[in-house]
Amino acid sequence: MIINTFEYILQNVSKPQQYIGCEYGLKKEELSADAIDGRLKFMLSFPDTYEIGMSNFAVKILFEIAESIEGVLCDRAFIPEDDCAALMKKIGYPLSSLNYMIAAKKFDVIGFTLEYELNYSNVLHFLDLAGIPLESSKRAECDPVIIAGGSACVNPEPMADFIDVFFVGDGEDTLREICEVLIESKKRGDDRAARIEALSRIRGSYVPSYYQAEFDASGVQTGFKKLKEDVPDRVKIRLIANLDEARHPVRQMVPNFETVFNRGVVEIARGCKNACRFCQAGFIYRPYRERSVENIKGLIRSIFLNTGYTEFTLSSLSATDHPGLGELIDYTLGLSDTEEGFKDALFSVSLPSQRISTFSVELASKLSKNRKSGLTFAPEAGSQRMRDVINKNVTEQDLYSTASAAIDSGYRLIKLYFMIGLPFETDEDLLAIARSISRVTAIAREKKARGFSVNVTFSTFVPKPHTPFQWAVQAGRDEVFRKQSLIRNELKKHREVCMKFTRFDTTLLESAFARGSRLLGKVLLAALKAGCRFDAWDGKLDFPAWQEAFRSAGLDIGAYAAREIGLEECLPWEIVDAGVNRLYLAEEFAKAREEKKTPACEPNRCKRCGVC
Repeated sequence: MIINTFEYILQNVSKPQQYIGCEYGLKKEELSADAIDGRLKFMLSFPDTYEIGMSNFAVKILFEIAESIEGVLCDRAFIPEDDCAALMKKIGYPLSSLNYMIAAKKFDVIGFTLEYELNYSNVLHFLDLAGIPLESSKRAECDPVIIAGGSACVNPEPMADFIDVFFVGDGEDTLREICEVLIESKKRGDDRAARIEALSRIRGSYVPSYYQAEFDASGVQTGFKKLKEDVPDRVKIRLIANLDEARHPVRQMVPNFETVFNRGVVEIARGCKNACRFCQAGFIYRPYRERSVENIKGLIRSIFLNTGYTEFTLSSLSATDHPGLGELIDYTLGLSDTEEGFKDALFSVSLPSQRISTFSVELASKLSKNRKSGLTFAPEAGSQRMRDVINKNVTEQDLYSTASAAIDSGYRLIKLYFMIGLPFETDEDLLAIARSISRVTAIAREKKARGFSVNVTFSTFVPKPHTPFQWAVQAGRDEVFRKQSLIRNELKKHREVCMKFTRFDTTLLESAFARGSRLLGKVLLAALKAGCRFDAWDGKLDFPAWQEAFRSAGLDIGAYAAREIGLEECLPWEIVDAGVNRLYLAEEFAKAREEKKTPACEPNRCKRCGVC
């Protein structure tokens, strides 16, 4: 009956390929019902659609680890698109796993990867479609244990009402321990509370129900009260010291249809040396760690042999900081000439973003051998003063010489990312952005680069936890619109410049949840009831519904997101110890105000921030 119902769904939805699983590279065992029940059933989910979730690198890592553990049946589920979700609701078909078609509710554990605050409503939507109670406190003995990890979990509090156990930090070793603990717990016949308690003993775990968040009359958090004596005051983030020893996915499943990023991915480094003061990833993934060149070469070979991918992304927060990058590009592009079994393949390499100050003419030339799509750079600010404020170690001349090198190498599209609304920003800093872009277009004209264009994305600053700017105020709606208009007017005469500004409502909501407390649990419940989901998608965010959800919880979204936080205030996310100490972050905030720079992070060579 389930099969027939599923076939009916496939016949009546768009893009049915995303719901059938069984991708190339997947290992699927033929198991009896008893054999399935005897395994630890682990569902892995990224709270977005298949085409986005299958592009996520963390999903690739975690799935390959979990399915390799003896005694574990690992499967995946993503968020169905609206047409499919509506049909599932109509006919009473529960959200089920991709490969084995097991209802999510029948799994022992469901693990979410949380990397973006605007996916929180999707988690609740997922649980609702699965028939699992949304709030942890209302789950029954038969319900799965709901866990979560990922970069957004460095502030777990907005989702604390819905997640049984959070795991903060690098997940490779943690996931193996989670599975081993739950396998033993299942053998013992532990009840649900005992399983959660067993998970709480894993390093890097945080069980929200073991802590009570305390607030003053105005809704500002004043602290945490431990409800169990043996839990830590703060949860220490977990890190892998040596990437060469960490599991890296090589049997990367080839999706059933085109996804956002459909290529081989090799993580060449984790963390970032550069300490930009607005960048959360640069602080929570400290210290900077690199994979060795030989290890990376082996991964590239293995991924090609397992998947057939010939296009590779060398992934890192700042790939051009890896000292072996040039050698790796040469190696990958030359595979068809040097390796048996690779002869008929045409290999190409892409980098997610290039750091301007380390990008060279030689590297631009290597990248353009087989393909000449756009190059992406993130100057973030237009004036040297503002780059000093945010600690972005890039000069104006770096940008111009890099653009010149890219044009000489045949590139006719450059993508630039800038941020507006940064702390201590002035109108002169915004005008400097326009001048920088104008100069890049002038360089192209001087070189007679026909068909040259610049795509510029302007994001609005969002203060993020565990960064020096975590205390900063976010610019209000009218001020952001004024800043956007100032830049538009300066650049409107440049036909070769295409400008895109992020929607203010999106950044306001992101800011609220980035620095939010447990009070936002009620907001999320009200938003789900109002139909909010896919809030990160263009055209999907129903901001009036979110405003009403905040009002129903007695909160004002503008005031909640945009207020400046006192340096001595309790911060909801400080239940997590991300390694960098609070005093260092406060000193960096003060240095930003004074327009002073900090040297790049050199792992194990200083003790400034507290990580090493």
